[in-house]
Amino acid sequence: MIGSRTFAKAVRLRVLLEYIGECSLEGRFDALSEQQIGISIFQRPPGYNSTEDTIVRVTARHLRERLDLYYQEEGRENPIRLAVPKGSYVAAFRPAPAQQPSSGPFTLPATPATTPQSEAANTDSEEWPRSARLAVLASVLLAIALPLFVYLRFHAQPQPQVQAQQGAMPFGPAILWRALFTPGRMTFIVPGDASLDVYTAWERRSVSLADYTNQTYQGQVTASRPPGRNDVPLSVRSVTPMADLSMVSDLVRIPEWMDQPTWDGWIKICYARDMVVANTHNNNLILIGPSTFNPWVMLYQSALDFDFQWDYIHNLYYVHNRAPKAGEQKQYIYDRSIHGKAYTLIALTDNSQGEGRVLLIEGTTMGTTYGAVNFFTNEKLWKPVIQAATDKSGKLGNFEVLLASEFVRGGTSNTQIVALHLHE
Repeated sequence: MIGSRTFAKAVRLRVLLEYIGECSLEGRFDALSEQQIGISIFQRPPGYNSTEDTIVRVTARHLRERLDLYYQEEGRENPIRLAVPKGSYVAAFRPAPAQQPSSGPFTLPATPATTPQSEAANTDSEEWPRSARLAVLASVLLAIALPLFVYLRFHAQPQPQVQAQQGAMPFGPAILWRALFTPGRMTFIVPGDASLDVYTAWERRSVSLADYTNQTYQGQVTASRPPGRNDVPLSVRSVTPMADLSMVSDLVRIPEWMDQPTWDGWIKICYARDMVVANTHNNNLILIGPSTFNPWVMLYQSALDFDFQWDYIHNLYYVHNRAPKAGEQKQYIYDRSIHGKAYTLIALTDNSQGEGRVLLIEGTTMGTTYGAVNFFTNEKLWKPVIQAATDKSGKLGNFEVLLASEFVRGGTSNTQIVALHLHE
């Protein structure tokens, strides 16, 4: 598993997986506490505050996601599967389910993990007690029955057709959401990381996607260094703009508004710093924030005509227009020190990491996400855009719409369309 393609470039996850696996097999369960893992694997000092420094929990979550990916692809035929149950760092080794649904938003309940005491007792006996054999038999039957029940309950029954029509929803067009919320394909909603934007401003340095995902920038701290040794550095704090949360609160209700509440199981909200590359593969994505808030937009920037760049030295935001049309500017500028007219980009494109669609919502400040909220709640704004992007067969094509708004404290007003670019 460690030598597989799935883990080939995930050095940190490989090290954690090897450590957890060896300690679990050797019965060294005292070495698998969050504190001990932080000290042994991540070079944290003894007695560090694991409540504030969440590197072990975050990495373990990424490891669980990577294990799921491994068993969906390379390890699909493995008869024995390794899992790291939530709330624990002890590896559990279980037989692969006898039957699984081809796809589904439901995670099957895990079979009860064996405790360290029962492990020790079982290793001294050549034959399991009758009660243990019955427990294993019950677990195997449960592993077979539950997938079958889930399939019959949620897949064998015909699903109702979408009844929502364009313009009938309280938040944007149904045709757009049908492209982004697709049963059988996960949709990741990724709000921005405001602490990264502040870090960029204080440290006067940009952060690439590679530095962000590997979190190497967190060790490059000067101006944003906390005053006390026990304070959490700005670079590791988790801060999300209220504008992004307002947007997310509407997005997660879309299946309900479309009379498809079962689609909720296909939605996952993920903080930008907790995303991994595997999450972008063959999934729908909604990325909120420009590159200084959400570096994941860099994966799709080359497909867009509009490019947001922040000059953090002069505190200016430039919106470059690579393909200006008649009446459009080659460059739009927002001065973050005096506010004034701010810009928001809403772009729909294909997922270059595989199948799926990607919606990007970028703005010149953390508050300009409200410009997108204004767009989706005003049919006079979104309707002409969607009509222009929809072909005669009813298929919604890719598009970019640049919005201008008056930025006021706590939000935006007077949102207007500045430019619309359509893509095949």
